[in-house]
Amino acid sequence: MNKSGKIVKSHASILFSGGTDSALAAVEMLKQCRKVTLLTLNPGFVLFIDNSRVHAEALQRKYGPDRVEHRLLDNSKATNKILFGNLKHDLRKYRFDMTALVCLGCRLSMHTRAIIHNLEEGIPIIADGSIRKQSAIPEQMDSVIRRNRNWYFQEYGITQVSPIYEENNSDLKLFEAGISKKRNLKRQFILFDTQATCPFGVSADVYARMFYRPLMGKDTEEEAGEYCREKYPEMKRYIEEYFTKKGLSLEKLIANLRKKE
Repeated sequence: MNKSGKIVKSHASILFSGGTDSALAAVEMLKQCRKVTLLTLNPGFVLFIDNSRVHAEALQRKYGPDRVEHRLLDNSKATNKILFGNLKHDLRKYRFDMTALVCLGCRLSMHTRAIIHNLEEGIPIIADGSIRKQSAIPEQMDSVIRRNRNWYFQEYGITQVSPIYEENNSDLKLFEAGISKKRNLKRQFILFDTQATCPFGVSADVYARMFYRPLMGKDTEEEAGEYCREKYPEMKRYIEEYFTKKGLSLEKLIANLRKKE
């Protein structure tokens, strides 16, 4: 909202796992936007992805289905191209660090699909639930978020935001907002009430927190940035091929978004 309390933006999409961080990001964006679209992107290997409906439906009950849309989209094609497309090279170059970087590759695949969705639907903003407290994980490092925002999203006329990056108690805030039924969802492990379980997620989180930054003695932010730089051409190629096959002008879609925000 602006200083007068009026909503000043039209529409944003949100990378939405259904967890407390992405759900609270949706609450924050609803203070600014007339509508949000929750994008739950299935890479093809997660379990219980329908759990994401719990907080999506709670948001719809509070704010109305006219303001909150939930889309559960298959993202296996983008994941196979971007995360797994050059896996032998990635394993040779990054070795054990791929235990942590796998989540960054998955996130970049989600970015790719979300950009396509926003271009098709004319949505000028993409938000996520990244938080500084989890910045040991490569995709939530401030430098990685800023790099993707400045080098990638802007190229497509999209504004990227992480509205709760400094938040430390998203589960409590979501409970107080009347969205969550529990105040301590952050304590759940492996099996979750409101989001999918990823077979890579536990090992990636443990490796990132215990080894990736504290013990390896390397510039992990630079390594994560290098990983992103290597993935950008494939992401760009995937987007271009997608719109070419559909007979749509990518340049016109980008120009349309630049007019909106």
